[in-house]
Amino acid sequence: MEFLHQPASSNRLGEFLLDNLRGDWERFRAAVAFVKRSGTKHIVDELKTFSQKHPVEILAGINHGGTSKEGLDDLLQSIAKPGRVIIFNNPKAYTFHPKVYLFKSVKAADLLIGSGNLTEGGIYSNYEASVRLRLNLDNNDQAAFLKTIEDVLDSWANLTTGCARVLDPDFLTTLVARGVVPVEVLAAPEGDEPPPYSNEEVDEEHAAKVGEPEEPLFSGRSEPRAPTIAKSATAVAPSKVKIAPKSAVSTPLTSISVNRGFVMVLQNTDVGKGQTTAGTSARSPEIFIPLKARGADPNFWGWPDKFVESPTKYDRAGVIMRLGTQDIVVNMMCWKLKKDFRLRHEALRSGGSIGDILRIETAPTGSGFEYLVEFVPQGTTMHPVYLARCTEAVPHSPKMFGYY
Repeated sequence: MEFLHQPASSNRLGEFLLDNLRGDWERFRAAVAFVKRSGTKHIVDELKTFSQKHPVEILAGINHGGTSKEGLDDLLQSIAKPGRVIIFNNPKAYTFHPKVYLFKSVKAADLLIGSGNLTEGGIYSNYEASVRLRLNLDNNDQAAFLKTIEDVLDSWANLTTGCARVLDPDFLTTLVARGVVPVEVLAAPEGDEPPPYSNEEVDEEHAAKVGEPEEPLFSGRSEPRAPTIAKSATAVAPSKVKIAPKSAVSTPLTSISVNRGFVMVLQNTDVGKGQTTAGTSARSPEIFIPLKARGADPNFWGWPDKFVESPTKYDRAGVIMRLGTQDIVVNMMCWKLKKDFRLRHEALRSGGSIGDILRIETAPTGSGFEYLVEFVPQGTTMHPVYLARCTEAVPHSPKMFGYY
């Protein structure tokens, strides 16, 4: 038995995984709450080599936006059949939160149970603690102990319960499209415990936005709840509770966007080169957002509260957007006479082609930027997913857009 802790110790969860993946084990199983590329990038090569010879099964949770598209994609690319990745989710208000890592052969097992997720923080840099048990399976007591653990893993991996589904590329695309699994840059920060919610709510929210109910991805089941605690006799009486006056609320509810993302099909006005004759001026580096789109959700853009008026236009300068790995500083502007809404930056102007999808998402508080920007090219897996969300037409224009 061994106690592992990090980051102070060199014997961290990351080293445990790498050492064992390079060892002589015959099977690897894990059950983790969160998976991110920040963690998988450290083990994908060894995991792929191990998986080519031995079965691997990893159960991953998707609650609270803690698991990313990139992390799951890394597992799909690294685990060969008959190995598999299983997504566990009870759409009622229950979070899948274990961290169990098990290597096994006929005679022995190496088991680690602790606090570390399959993220960089979880396996290396967070303050984490785990207990490591090296088991001799010739010992009846130790073999019986291991069986109790494997029985639980088997129950979580049971596909007939409705809470477990095998991950494949198509299902991953669906999870991303439903908003259940975010791209890494928008996933919940490592080390933070997000507020509880149910993925059932996510499905309902998504269905409301696309305008029709969709088949649930998982079946919910009831589990034992926490005991009910009687109210304490020393609780503060209602008359003693001070309620902040309305004037103390800094951000009115009406200033909060109801949407997380915006998508738009790019047209020639957004990415065309304009004049190409020698000596003529290049077209301004701007993407054109329809006024209808701004009007459909003005708070998504900060309109008009965050814009500064001048005699000719309204500006929201210094808007930081994350495009790939680059932070760009964008100027949002609305010309008074031209009656249009533009995003100005050369990286936006030159980032896509006609027919590609521009996707803009609001960023979490504390991320260091305000929006995540992505160009989704035609012919890629996600293009039809986001194209289906471009349901709003623009008068006298072929441009289509939508929110989600």
